Amino acid sequence: MSLKSAGQLFSSRRFWPLFVLFQAGTFNDNVLKNSLIALVTFGGMVFLSPDLPRDGLVAMAALLFTLPFLLLCTIAGQIADKVDRALILKWVKRAEAVIMCVAALGFFLENTYILAFSLLLMGAQSAFFSPTKNAVLPQWLDDKDLITANGLMSGFQFFTILLGMVIGIKLALMSVDSSFWTGPRIVSVIMLIMGLIGWAAAEMCPPAPAPQPNLKVDYNPISSIIGVLKTSLEHMDVFRPMLGIAWFYGFSNILILVLPVFVADVLKYNQDVLTIILVASTLSILVGSLLCLVLARGREALGLVAFGICGIVIFTLDLYLSTKVSSHEGLGDLAAFKAAQGTPRFMIDIIGASVCAGLYVVPLQAMAQRRADPKLRARLMSAGAVLLNAAVNIVTFALIGLSFTSMRPQTPFLAIVLVSLIVAIYTLRRVWQLRGKA
Repeated sequence: MSLKSAGQLFSSRRFWPLFVLFQAGTFNDNVLKNSLIALVTFGGMVFLSPDLPRDGLVAMAALLFTLPFLLLCTIAGQIADKVDRALILKWVKRAEAVIMCVAALGFFLENTYILAFSLLLMGAQSAFFSPTKNAVLPQWLDDKDLITANGLMSGFQFFTILLGMVIGIKLALMSVDSSFWTGPRIVSVIMLIMGLIGWAAAEMCPPAPAPQPNLKVDYNPISSIIGVLKTSLEHMDVFRPMLGIAWFYGFSNILILVLPVFVADVLKYNQDVLTIILVASTLSILVGSLLCLVLARGREALGLVAFGICGIVIFTLDLYLSTKVSSHEGLGDLAAFKAAQGTPRFMIDIIGASVCAGLYVVPLQAMAQRRADPKLRARLMSAGAVLLNAAVNIVTFALIGLSFTSMRPQTPFLAIVLVSLIVAIYTLRRVWQLRGKA
């Protein structure tokens, strides 16, 4: 990959509007989710039940986003094979602009139930966006551009996630010298602006004709999910990378849900330290994703996938072994975190695992898109979304359940190590088999 080829993509109407609307939507998803999490975790706001443990509250908030996604994404995949995909993108972003108005009301009133409803709506609109985006990329671009496009989309997605996390956490808890412009209200205005930017970008997308306009859509979410999964199992060359992508989002969700409470209750540091950790992790995933553009050179690059998952195992294992419960009282600040003896090792593990995560997931995304039959690509991509959200929801339910037990704080890191080790062994075996055939 060269800077020239990346620049050519950004100058193409077949890429840059999709890039902009994707980043704007990702930003709003994360601002909304992390603002709610921050208000619950650090702001003392009651959500659902005062008897639910704080780590369970965080997981429950995340679940509100993922469940509607899981129920609707296979229906959306069928529609994306039946209807012009550019038209779907336009309606999705129009809906997002309306949802941002609902979220703004929740922030102005500081009402967690309205914010929770907004999360449900964002999960529903994301269900229509995800399979459409993954199906339209190989429709608009050549095969040789898929690694580059996915690297740019995913790499900057993590940077956008970072912005959403930082703005969501910092502004939601910010004190301002105004009786009207509170931190949450400032958040609502920013989200409205980003919603309008995404809508404007969607209106500039070129046509993307449907491959099967006469397709009969199954609107039953259960039978639709079963049918799409059966179809995906008939295309194992697509199913395997989608399964790998699902695990990436599974262990990422563990970190996202565990870290806020882990930093506050175990390491005993404030939100500034959490922000620094999230910044380091997200930028490192961006670095790993962009490295794929150079190292893969348009190929499927299964070797990068193997290297990435092995790195995740090694760095997360060291994170599990090295993390100790802090002995100081109260919430330490950033200066105390920098001065702590175990901080360098902790940060090396966070950064190393995150770089390897970027190297692991980007080639898998391009593999799934490239290998999928164009006539049912959106449905196969929606099967990937089912697997992804199944992994996220299984992890979320498990963390909610574990929040009521006396598990050690390091246990979720060990879970990442054990499952990633299985994935690593399988991936190394596949690399060995392919090299034997070459």
